[in-house]
Amino acid sequence: MRVRRDFPLPLKLKLSLLITSLVALAVLAVGWSLLRRQEHALTEAVTERGRVIAANLAAGGKSALATNDELALHIQVRDAMRLRDVAYVVFADEKGIVRAHSDVTAIGRTVIRPSLLKAPATGQLLVQRYKRGDAEIIDISVPLVFSRTPLGTLYVGFGTGSISTAVNKARKEAGFITAVMVVVGLVGAVALATLLARPIHRLVEATDAVAQGDLGVSVPVTTRDELGVLTESFNRMARSLREKEMIKRAFSRYVAPEVVEEVLKDPEHAALSGERRQATVLFCDIRGFTSMSERLTPEQVVSLLNDFYTLMIETVSKHDGSLQKFLGDAVLAVFGAPIAHPDHAARAVLTALDMRAAVADLAKRRREQGLAPFEIGIGVSLGEVVAGTVGTEERMEYTVIGDSVNVASRLQDRAKAGSILLSGRTYDAVRDLVDAKALGALKVKGKEAEVEVYEVRGLCAH
Repeated sequence: MRVRRDFPLPLKLKLSLLITSLVALAVLAVGWSLLRRQEHALTEAVTERGRVIAANLAAGGKSALATNDELALHIQVRDAMRLRDVAYVVFADEKGIVRAHSDVTAIGRTVIRPSLLKAPATGQLLVQRYKRGDAEIIDISVPLVFSRTPLGTLYVGFGTGSISTAVNKARKEAGFITAVMVVVGLVGAVALATLLARPIHRLVEATDAVAQGDLGVSVPVTTRDELGVLTESFNRMARSLREKEMIKRAFSRYVAPEVVEEVLKDPEHAALSGERRQATVLFCDIRGFTSMSERLTPEQVVSLLNDFYTLMIETVSKHDGSLQKFLGDAVLAVFGAPIAHPDHAARAVLTALDMRAAVADLAKRRREQGLAPFEIGIGVSLGEVVAGTVGTEERMEYTVIGDSVNVASRLQDRAKAGSILLSGRTYDAVRDLVDAKALGALKVKGKEAEVEVYEVRGLCAH
């Protein structure tokens, strides 16, 4: 069963938000910069236009002030007020008395100027800006001098309403463009994020499949970027795991699975080594196999051995033993090595009982099929063994060596058909588990001292 992963904030959403935010910030920054530049440019344009208007008014106002031609001054003020952005026009004489004004009620009075504004220096045009209510005014002061004689001052005010209108219009247009760009950016971001996230999701699903044991998975490489390289690396990893599993399965046909596991953990450093440990050795042999094989065809012999080996593998694996060798019509199994089990003696004896029961069932089926049945003899011995790999660097074999191996082999030789013989040490370890009959001390080949032998009848009744 594959695991479905629900992310609190999917990568697709993260990328979409990030890209959209960057697009929005970029558009806003560019828009703000353009608006500032436009406002500055418009202000400069109005100011320059004001300078020109003020210069023209000053040129006509000089002669009018010099000749006290107030009508000409009023005409200039009237004409100037018709121009766009002109807020006020004031002609004042050298004493500061208003001679002409856009507000006729101020004529004849002293000029009143905002306190923040400076008076112009002699002969110099002065441009200043100030607030009047909510509006901003560009004030231009021009000293009027004729033949080095001061005649008065011209004050011209220009409103910035047109500038604000243009800037507001540009701001609305920029806002609209920003909204459009954000929408376009969001659509593009979602498309790009989907494109980027798709191979990642495929890798996540493939990883889950590998975790569930499906090593045949392969992810298509759709890009040539870093994600493509990552996908190719994943596929190589999956192939490597698949090849390793195939090697493991093939290897397990010839070597105990426990040994295969140990070797594959670090195959480059597998070395010839051994260690002493307590283990229980089990030998199982088909009784009368030589005479039986003489009566059977080669195909029947192979079939019989295959049935026998299948039962041995199943029963040994059931109790976590290690089936070390097939010796013709016999098998050697070890409990407690290479994987240590504190109850290795009990596991070995239970395996022997299962072997006897399984062979009895097989013999019954063979009789029903008109085939020759067979029986087994089993010897079990507990003791210290040297367990490890032996051989050469080119060819190694995991095995156990020690007196217990010899004793188990000799007990198996002495066992009758259907009999399970235990050494005294083995019986001492499982006396609470099995019902056994003491056979006394027996002389076994290869040992000077006699061995206490017990025959297992079954499990203890509890």
